[in-house]
Amino acid sequence: FLCVAFIVGLAMTAQAGTRGVSKNEIVVGTHTSLSGPVAGWGIDATNGIRMRFDEANEAGGIHGRKIKYIAEDSQYQVPIAVQKANKLVNRDKVFFLIGSIGTPMNNAIFPMLEKKNVPNLFPYTAARSMYEPFHKLKIQNLAPYYGNVRAGLKYFVEEKGKERVCMMYQDTDFGHETMYAVQDQLKEMNMSLVAETTHKASETNFVGAITQLRKADCDVIMLGTIITDTIIATSTARKMGWNVDIVANTAGCNYVVPLKGGEGVEWLYGVTSIPIMYADQATGKAKTFFENYQKRFNKMPSEVAQHGYFSAELAVMALEKAGQDLTVDSFIKGMESIKGYQHPFGGPVINFGPQNHLGSDESVFLQVQEGKWVYPGGKKTIMGY
Repeated sequence: FLCVAFIVGLAMTAQAGTRGVSKNEIVVGTHTSLSGPVAGWGIDATNGIRMRFDEANEAGGIHGRKIKYIAEDSQYQVPIAVQKANKLVNRDKVFFLIGSIGTPMNNAIFPMLEKKNVPNLFPYTAARSMYEPFHKLKIQNLAPYYGNVRAGLKYFVEEKGKERVCMMYQDTDFGHETMYAVQDQLKEMNMSLVAETTHKASETNFVGAITQLRKADCDVIMLGTIITDTIIATSTARKMGWNVDIVANTAGCNYVVPLKGGEGVEWLYGVTSIPIMYADQATGKAKTFFENYQKRFNKMPSEVAQHGYFSAELAVMALEKAGQDLTVDSFIKGMESIKGYQHPFGGPVINFGPQNHLGSDESVFLQVQEGKWVYPGGKKTIMGY
């Protein structure tokens, strides 16, 4: 009896030492943009995450524990994000962070997470620093922007015979990922860049830049742009009567682009880590999600909401695999054991492992046709480089 009591006591002590985990609850959190310039992304992502966690709770929780989900507004500003993350980690004692938005925000906060042994799950940025260098607390399910661009460029050269490659990108850390990817892929194919333009994130006049690229006789333009500059740059080229192939990456592949861009973005290509599914394409589990999301939030789920739900699904799977004795190590082992998981919204198959914390390095190939992102030729293409 004393031996059994001693063992039980040790287990209780170990459990008591796990941040954010109690007998009945697991506390997790997000710092994201619930207001500010990318609030649409932050709100939709947290809606998807919360919906999946609520489903787990309604089903009885995970090994008897309910998930308490706390979302804090960073306003897409680094100082505020640091403040909110500090609150989540030190006051709320979260077990992990999930779906937190922004490259500079996540980079600034990670040293705190490392010190406190808090996993950073599926940050909403496709920067390589979210999983490189390898760290047990860095876990990502988005192929990087760098991979998007290299895969897309390789396809357009090898499959479409493009010879005069150009690029247009923001003069930001995000935009420079496009620059490095284009340079590295061209070097691998023994090709040279024909022309390039850079711009500020806030820029709205691209007549000069498009004129410069057109004079260079580009036959494909790789973009390092987000939503607004993707729309304006592509529309400018079309208004000038130039139907050159233009290719966006994940940051520019958003359902809002064809909605706001209209005819100006028809035939725009995208190579993205986040598939875009519409309600009439959803079947099975995805269809159920669309119906439930519509009822709960009175709108159809964007691809950002879909990705939030998908990320929370992976977190729930890892928690279940971790077992009753939940620790950071058992959770990470649970995540690393997820293999062969088919993305419910049309993305690549997800595989993790002890030395692989990037679920997939493949991208989805899309094109805007008749106001929607679709698979060119009607056939899904998953790309690697």
